[in-house]
Amino acid sequence: MLEQLNREVYAVGEVIFREGEAGDCAYIVEDGCVEVCVTTAGGEQVVKQIGKGELFGEIALIDHKPRTATVRARDKSVLIPIRRQLVNELLDKTDPIVRHLLLLVMERFRGNGHCVAGQPASDTESAGRNKLRGEATQKLALAHDITRALSNDEFAMYYQPICDLSTGHVAGFEALIRWNHPTKGQISPLDFLWLAERTGQIREIGLWTLERACRDWPVLRQQTNHPTPFVSVNMSANQLTGDGFVEEVSSIIKRCAMPSSELKLELTETVIINNPDQALRLLEHLTSLNIRLALDDYGTGYSGLDSLQRYPIATMKIDRAFISNMLTSEQSREIVNSSISLAHSLGMDVIAEGIEEVETNEALLNLKCNFGQGWHFGRPAALN
Repeated sequence: MLEQLNREVYAVGEVIFREGEAGDCAYIVEDGCVEVCVTTAGGEQVVKQIGKGELFGEIALIDHKPRTATVRARDKSVLIPIRRQLVNELLDKTDPIVRHLLLLVMERFRGNGHCVAGQPASDTESAGRNKLRGEATQKLALAHDITRALSNDEFAMYYQPICDLSTGHVAGFEALIRWNHPTKGQISPLDFLWLAERTGQIREIGLWTLERACRDWPVLRQQTNHPTPFVSVNMSANQLTGDGFVEEVSSIIKRCAMPSSELKLELTETVIINNPDQALRLLEHLTSLNIRLALDDYGTGYSGLDSLQRYPIATMKIDRAFISNMLTSEQSREIVNSSISLAHSLGMDVIAEGIEEVETNEALLNLKCNFGQGWHFGRPAALN
């Protein structure tokens, strides 16, 4: 049975591996106890016991260098082997900063990065390590620069018009953040927002974006021609689940004298999927402030009737992936048509993203889509 479960059984005193051996496997102690024997620089033997549920042998597994200890079974022990391939796959999905720091810690542990057995890293390993180091240090530097950019007001807001398809008039704007780095030039929002999500800086960026959009709204509003004008601001899952978020939004609205009914917060399905009950409470609090909510990128994730019916969503935004193909793909056109009909049946209005041609605009108008945005109406631009 243990063999079928891919377990390894060691008798009392049996060596599991020796110092200096290649390590292609780590182990979890499922039953029993093992002794880890480490030889210090002075030649002394230091023994540590590893018991049930603990992991050992991971150092050589991760950095591909020789074992730093000898391990024996203190009692009859049942071990779960953790192979290098599995760990490599997990590390590949880990943020490069975390992987780089992990390797640095192990190198310090081993003694300034020198192998115990004096075996230098291969050219392939060195190249991989250098690539990882470059990627990690670049991201760490960028995270530092994001903090500086917030302090020095380096970010800028661009606004893309959203038009009423029935009249062609501007009904509102979507606020889009831009960053002109003092030495690197324009940095794609995809690059720095992705990093900010992982560092937690997205919360401060989101509040900065919201306040700037509310401050700019009096000027933007003059460029609209619609009975219910609005400005849309994107919010991430990390922002929306933070403590005190509703209070911070309320404070910004009051400070900027922003009519809350003219503010629309755009969120993705990730907000709902990660914590549906918490999301419902939060969104209800936001709508109690008379803020309207839009579900962004509809059709690309896990949207279902439950999400659309349960949450107080006023607007559905159909992703550009379907809009850009609806003239050439019957499937895309049907998805757009069905989405518009569904939204209207639930009392929502619809914004189509990525409209670049007059033919697409006309097709959406025939499908009774309410609003559209894209290069056909105007590209994102700074406030004049």
